[in-house]
Amino acid sequence: MPIPREISEELQRRRFAEHRDAERDKRWDYVRTALQCWGWCIAGLALIAWSMHATDYGFARAAFWAGIGVGNAGIIFSILALYRRGEARGDW
Repeated sequence: MPIPREISEELQRRRFAEHRDAERDKRWDYVRTALQCWGWCIAGLALIAWSMHATDYGFARAAFWAGIGVGNAGIIFSILALYRRGEARGDW
């Protein structure tokens, strides 16, 4: 038995609204992750820049490697968190 036209159109409108909301959430998540990646990059570069101005060789070396670690690890974890949230949302 076919679905009546009014019910079919209502279902189409509802599914379109759900799809629009899901796409908005996904885009916002991408923007949020991009901003987080920029933040981690800036934090890592700030530590590296501080290492260039440090007068103690040990502190400078530690700050340099901390900058490398903070920048790279922060970006990697942000992207992995994006993937995990996308999996939970059903994006892929």
